[in-house]
Amino acid sequence: MRRAIATALTAPAPHHSEPWRFVVVESAQARTALLDGMLAAWTTDLRGDAFTEEQISRRVRRGEPLRNAPLIVVPCLVRDAAHDYPDERRSRAERDMFTVSAGAAVQNLLIALAVEGLGSCWISSTLFCQDVAAKALALPSGWEPMGAIGVGHPATQPAPRPPRDPGDFLLTR
Repeated sequence: MRRAIATALTAPAPHHSEPWRFVVVESAQARTALLDGMLAAWTTDLRGDAFTEEQISRRVRRGEPLRNAPLIVVPCLVRDAAHDYPDERRSRAERDMFTVSAGAAVQNLLIALAVEGLGSCWISSTLFCQDVAAKALALPSGWEPMGAIGVGHPATQPAPRPPRDPGDFLLTR
């Protein structure tokens, strides 16, 4: 896990900063607080959106891989090196630069876990309830949870993904 996180720390970042932090959720108490808190928040949101109980049940099952994973890692973003701008355009660009950097760190982590022979799944739930996740994990001020990664040994080899034509995703000028 430490080697995989060390690889995640090689992600590019704005302003020569190091805006990534990682929470390794090992204890049953922390896992329960995090997952039960996220479940309650998600259920409340879905009820507020007038989802039926059946629809809610289907949606919340998407988080079950985290309950079944031997280990959970919560990548966090810290924007303390972000520049302040007086206008929304540049402020949004600054925020996006840091968010992209966090995504690069998560991608590095997922690849490093695969190299280590570990399976992983990234679940974005904490993005929808960052305050709940931060409280459940007693995160320092300014740490923004950017999803959760279930980590374990894969039961089987993943099925190969169908090939994609890069031309369907590419624009050349």
